[in-house]
Amino acid sequence: MHLIAVALTAGALAAAPPSRVVVLAFDGVDAGIVQSMMTAGRLPNLSALAARGGFSPLTPPVPPQTPVSWTSFSTGLDPGGHQIFDFLKRNPSDMTPTFAVAQDREVPFLLGRKTPAAAAAAVAAILLVPGAVFAGRRRRIAAAAFFLIAAGAAAAAFAAASAWLPATRPSIESNRRGTTFWSESTARPATVMRMPVTFPPESFRGGRLLSGLGVPDLSGRIGKPAYYTSDPFFSPREGNDFSIEIVRLESNVGRQRTRIVGPPGQAFGRKGAIELPMSLSVSSSRDRLSIEAGDSRLTLSAGQWSDWTSLAFRVNPLITVHGYARFLVETIAPEIALYVSPIQFDPERLPPGFDISAPSHYAKDLLRRFGRYKTMGWAIDTWSIQSGTLSEPAFLQDVAQTVTQDRRMLASLVAEKRRLLVYYFEFPDRIAHVFWRFRDPEHPAYDAALAARYGDAVEKSYETMDAIVGETARALPSDAALLVLSDHGFATWRRSVNYDSWLVDQGYLVLKGNARRQNLEALFSRGAFWEAVDWSKSRAYAMGLGDVYVNLRGRERDGIVSPGADYERLRKDLTRGLLELTDPKTGERAVSRVFKREDVYQRYDPRLIPDLIVANRPGYRVSWQASLGVPTGSVFEDNRDVWSGDHCSLDPDLVRGVFFASRPFSTSRVPGITDATAALRALLSGTASPGPILWK
Repeated sequence: MHLIAVALTAGALAAAPPSRVVVLAFDGVDAGIVQSMMTAGRLPNLSALAARGGFSPLTPPVPPQTPVSWTSFSTGLDPGGHQIFDFLKRNPSDMTPTFAVAQDREVPFLLGRKTPAAAAAAVAAILLVPGAVFAGRRRRIAAAAFFLIAAGAAAAAFAAASAWLPATRPSIESNRRGTTFWSESTARPATVMRMPVTFPPESFRGGRLLSGLGVPDLSGRIGKPAYYTSDPFFSPREGNDFSIEIVRLESNVGRQRTRIVGPPGQAFGRKGAIELPMSLSVSSSRDRLSIEAGDSRLTLSAGQWSDWTSLAFRVNPLITVHGYARFLVETIAPEIALYVSPIQFDPERLPPGFDISAPSHYAKDLLRRFGRYKTMGWAIDTWSIQSGTLSEPAFLQDVAQTVTQDRRMLASLVAEKRRLLVYYFEFPDRIAHVFWRFRDPEHPAYDAALAARYGDAVEKSYETMDAIVGETARALPSDAALLVLSDHGFATWRRSVNYDSWLVDQGYLVLKGNARRQNLEALFSRGAFWEAVDWSKSRAYAMGLGDVYVNLRGRERDGIVSPGADYERLRKDLTRGLLELTDPKTGERAVSRVFKREDVYQRYDPRLIPDLIVANRPGYRVSWQASLGVPTGSVFEDNRDVWSGDHCSLDPDLVRGVFFASRPFSTSRVPGITDATAALRALLSGTASPGPILWK
């Protein structure tokens, strides 16, 4: 079923444009697995789609990461052009790592420093009206009373606004460059759901958009769940590098008071986070747990999930931040184990200036139509199963609930018959990340007993995808076009490789002390990085998922390598050494290819884009600590984590995604994901496709 045919001539005319185009974007669906499952008859709807139109593997960009690849699809640009090249980036002027997708900034809250005066003026204006009326009627005593009341109320409003309303608020600015295909005239009217790197949302004519990857939870993180336990011996799995709120309970019986951690307080001039009091009560029979959090009351049995529960964090008398979360009581006896999901922003009561959709009311419209849904960009919580605070069954229950809600939304949106609908599903990627260990007996985290239960979890997620494709295909008329694609494939991650450690061993990175372990919380809290590095002697460093930077004079804050011949000589030496990097445990080489940025990107910002991008072979991936720029004691380590499958730092040719279309097409070679964008634009406009995907 794999169609790679001879290309049509460049001057061939495209077929008539379809009445509608629906794009189903599935994250992390691997071409090799799909092909084997279609051969086995396990994906009947995708097989039917391929027979009706066509199928091809799809090569992701360099590097094959979710935000990088989907942004390439959204814009048709390579990562150098759209500038989303990794999850992380660094500022060479101060050597501070930050998230590459977007950056924080401060903007005025309401009217900024003029807000107190404006509040006072508004209150005074309202109360001066009756005073003026009484004055006009020569009722001087009443008029004077109203004037005095107005003056007092205005002073009180000024004082309250000064004390309780901040002059500025945090805001987020997208780093994405380029024009999205859905904002173009041929796509109107368009609906775009959850596509990564669409936050903050951009308005576009005739369009509606719900932002995806990039939308934070209420804590400002990409997702910060909480875990409450009375077990004094519980500890998260070793090597947990994610933001998990662990709360110790004093007892496993009776009633006890604790708290839910909410939004950061610094935006409101307060230290620490804003907290909501919570009390937990164990029933006398020890089979139910009652939870009181603010105005919400619920009682759950062991193994039971709650509905979405409102959580209101009172900052001060004028400001309350609203969210909602789900609770899961894992156990009550012998010890309490309570999971609280990352807290989602409530679309009905978003903070001023904070939008998750375009137009801004669209997120609220969706809530009123479909009920509460996950607003956080990374919707499925992979951090808790990684840390050991969420079991495999509970994780899959969360996935099922998320997918069910998405399917309801998709079915309704398909029925609206807009010109373009793009709907993104993340669940295949998230399941593959944490369940791959059960399909690889050689993985250090393989567990035979669990593999007997969950060894086909990845394949089952593909069957769910297939069912979604079938539902959508049956709902579309014959003159509509259905496209199904994924941004990358997957591979096993058995061994971690730390390029910073290798750079230290080879003398390229020089330390003046012991490097300190870091985690994502340090990124959010603006912690110190690279404090153990002696920049006066270091010629190269690494961070991100395969990014190597030269400590270049005139670019880096303390650069020592001269541009020109010295720079090129160093890049050549680094490339040679990395390609020879051999794992002493396996005897295998960890690196497939080393890319120079100018060889894979048509244009780029030389201050932003890494000097070299290192691509791994299957079985290897950059370690979590290396992604944060931290050298560890050894270059190679076993990956014993739940997070056992990956793609982020692999060679793109080794982790290909998929491309299906209901309209027949031919290909002259295995297309890249930007080729899919070009084909989609041609389909929408009715023009000739620039290839290599050519419509018949």
